[in-house]
Amino acid sequence: MAEPNEAPPVASALPGQSDAAEPARALFSLPTVVVQTASATGYGLWMVLGTALALGTYPNGRGDVLVPLSIGLVFVGAGLLAACLRLPFAPDWHGWNPVKRMMPTLEGMIAMVNFLPMLALAGLARGGNDFWATRLAGAALMVCSLATLIHTTRSASRGLSGTVASVAHGLPLGRTIAALFAGGLWFWLCVALQDDAPADPLDPWRLVLLAVALALGLVEGMRWRALRQLIDAGRTERSFRHGGLLGWRLAVATLSVGLPCVFLIAHPAGPTHPLAAGLAALSCVVGQCLEQRLYGRAYASLTAGMT
Repeated sequence: MAEPNEAPPVASALPGQSDAAEPARALFSLPTVVVQTASATGYGLWMVLGTALALGTYPNGRGDVLVPLSIGLVFVGAGLLAACLRLPFAPDWHGWNPVKRMMPTLEGMIAMVNFLPMLALAGLARGGNDFWATRLAGAALMVCSLATLIHTTRSASRGLSGTVASVAHGLPLGRTIAALFAGGLWFWLCVALQDDAPADPLDPWRLVLLAVALALGLVEGMRWRALRQLIDAGRTERSFRHGGLLGWRLAVATLSVGLPCVFLIAHPAGPTHPLAAGLAALSCVVGQCLEQRLYGRAYASLTAGMT
């Protein structure tokens, strides 16, 4: 994550003054934000599921494995489906247009590798998850999902300065942590829907999610510091404040991090357990989409102040 004092000159970071920063506008567009957030959530869900299976801590049951696999497939496959349907907001999937090209790009091939351990887990799910092949496939799914998040993020941030990439969530650290938190919450929902046991307030997975939420808050703070550096260097403080963008920061952070953490700490039991997990997962995804759009508005305000 780029520190503010390492930022390059603003003239090379603003899309109004350099064609090299055009990818930043695409990263902030609404369809791209929704597709990227959904894809990252799916990979995060697969990472958490794969880790649980590899460590042997996931409960037995065929449905317990197939449900999170299916939800992750819906999230991950949304962008590929949009590209196959030739929707205007999705001209390609990880740089690959399946309609015009037979062979996918390197980025697309890395993303497609995830389907191999995913299909292996779907076939190996027979009720008992202690089988060595199941644990190996889980570890492979975790590694492939992590590699996809890192590589696709680097590809998306190609052509961006370090500061703009950090603002646009174009660095692997920020996107991976956000994907882990969102995917972990959806994993919590899957477990809550299939496990009737009372919730344990000291559940290790829940404590890990709270730690990831803390890390996510630190990363988001670094993103705002990077944006602040652009504002200070561009001397557009008045223009930025006039838009009232900072006033929305607390509300969006409450949706993406605050509300899910409240549900995690409350550890509800009984019928309210799945409801709390579902609200936390949905709130996080919506909050992350709105947060990315908020950065887009802030970046647009900064660009307007420089032109």
